[in-house]
Amino acid sequence: MNRLFPLFLVALLSTAAFAQSEVDRVKPMVKGGRCSEAIASLQKVYSSSFSKLDGEKAAVMLTECYLRSGKKDAAYDVASRFLEYHVKSAYRELMEIARAIIDVEKGSVFDGVEAMLRVLSYSTNPAARSRAKDVVIQTLAASLLNADQLQALLEKYPVDRDVMGWLELQIGRECQNAKRFRAARYWYKMVLKSSTSESLTSTAKKGLNALEGLGAGLPTILVLAPLSGDYAEFGAAAVQGALLAYEQSGLKDKVNIRFQDTHADAAIAIMRTQRAVNQDSVIAIIGPIMSAPATAVAAWLGANLQSVPMLTPTATDGGIAKLGPNIFQVNITMDILAQTIADFAIKCLDIREFGVMSPLGDFGTAMSETFTRAVERRGGEVFAFRNYEEGRPDYKTEFNIMRDVYFNRENRRRNIAKGVSDLGASGTNRKAYLSDADAEFPGLFIPATNPADAGAMVSQAAFHKVTGTYLGTSGWYGRELLIQGKRLVDGSYFSVPDLDMNKGNVGYTSFVKDFTARWGVEPGEDKVSGLSYDAANIIFTAFNAVRDSQDDMTHFINVTKDFRGIYGDIKFRRGANANTKIVTVNKGKFEVVTSCERQDAAAKEAKSKKKK
Repeated sequence: MNRLFPLFLVALLSTAAFAQSEVDRVKPMVKGGRCSEAIASLQKVYSSSFSKLDGEKAAVMLTECYLRSGKKDAAYDVASRFLEYHVKSAYRELMEIARAIIDVEKGSVFDGVEAMLRVLSYSTNPAARSRAKDVVIQTLAASLLNADQLQALLEKYPVDRDVMGWLELQIGRECQNAKRFRAARYWYKMVLKSSTSESLTSTAKKGLNALEGLGAGLPTILVLAPLSGDYAEFGAAAVQGALLAYEQSGLKDKVNIRFQDTHADAAIAIMRTQRAVNQDSVIAIIGPIMSAPATAVAAWLGANLQSVPMLTPTATDGGIAKLGPNIFQVNITMDILAQTIADFAIKCLDIREFGVMSPLGDFGTAMSETFTRAVERRGGEVFAFRNYEEGRPDYKTEFNIMRDVYFNRENRRRNIAKGVSDLGASGTNRKAYLSDADAEFPGLFIPATNPADAGAMVSQAAFHKVTGTYLGTSGWYGRELLIQGKRLVDGSYFSVPDLDMNKGNVGYTSFVKDFTARWGVEPGEDKVSGLSYDAANIIFTAFNAVRDSQDDMTHFINVTKDFRGIYGDIKFRRGANANTKIVTVNKGKFEVVTSCERQDAAAKEAKSKKKK
């Protein structure tokens, strides 16, 4: 990159801060442009007295000389060491500007501009502030940043009216170049509203005049994902999946795609969604990928813009899709998984009474609560419940409590049958019963979070004589279930997303190949990139279907309902993907349950084997 700026210290070397310094004798050399004569002396003082005042001054001038000599790496090293050590130095702002200039000249434009804006936000040094402002404006004028980068800087550092005006103007220009005419008008008007610079306002007016008669410009698809913070890795995967679908769609000149960082924060997600809708012609939203931001955006969008569909690729909290007819969940939600196994147990296995052993944590709580509600709505009952902490070696206490509840229930029933007035009276030796007999629950639901824990819990249940038909959800599906549970998990049933059953099909294999070729890595096992790819393709399918009609994309998705995804079919029912499967274990192997009739026979056979 060509040098953008004049030397950053040439106007400052004569300030009083350098008076009476041991390096006074080399100062005229630096000011006179004779850095080659000064470098050796400056290096010596820098090395021997780095922690002292003379060392500070030498470091500043050495950085200047390295910059003049084109030794950017050496200058950057000196500036970085200085800033790390000299926290309270009077020259700190100057060295921050020096390092920022190097960042810009080496191509890290965003980082460099951000560093200079940070100086503007805290510095009280008029010379440093003036220099930082001049360099920032020169960089902005060079059009080296895109609209999203400019907007991020404007949000974070509203530190100077002139700089803000330049940021707004450049955002307008970038939007205009991208044919986002509605957004361009918005930013040009912001310049007119806030800037006092005649040059800026004149340029903004010219921009507005150039946009007359051009309409809103290309429609925009907004992608909301955490691009920074703890969940940035998932956000990057979502962007990669959506962008790959966009590049394959052939819509590059027909629709824009924008990416906004939600920080995995609900308030930020709402703010950026509202701002994007106000600025751009947003026709659809992909994301957010986390449940909390997705819920917040869905609530606002569902109440205000039902013609704009929102597809969250990965959010699993139940009820998000119920927040509006335009809200869709591509991933299978926890409540659908729990409802599916409850429905199967009651309708196909004829179970009406259940015990629940639920792991502590959000997953276990959501699954067990939804399962209980689903059972009760179908006329069944959960009569025993116990939490457990995953990963412990023994659960004797928990299972003994479950056995005790089972004994009390069966004892009351025996007393009812006998006509005993005291239903709680124990006609059987309680201690002997609990130490020897099985507590055979008709159904025991264990929403374990992973296959190893599910297998271990089934083994523990059998060991502590808590038997019956073991039930679970997606956490059960994996080879570790068979290893940990052995034959004890035969005849168990659990619900899984169809998404988990179809890896290896042609669509998925093709996606992996294309993704790897585009990004240089295979997609992650978490399916974030794949589900985002599917969500984007649903949007593009809807866009192509309705762009020449009066229909809207929300209506198209609701009417179509079923879409082909790389992991299998996506079946929207009231906005939520309801494509689940019931899996059982038969002779140590997973089998997909295809009908109730077959499983009635299998259930009877399994019970017969257990009794023998």
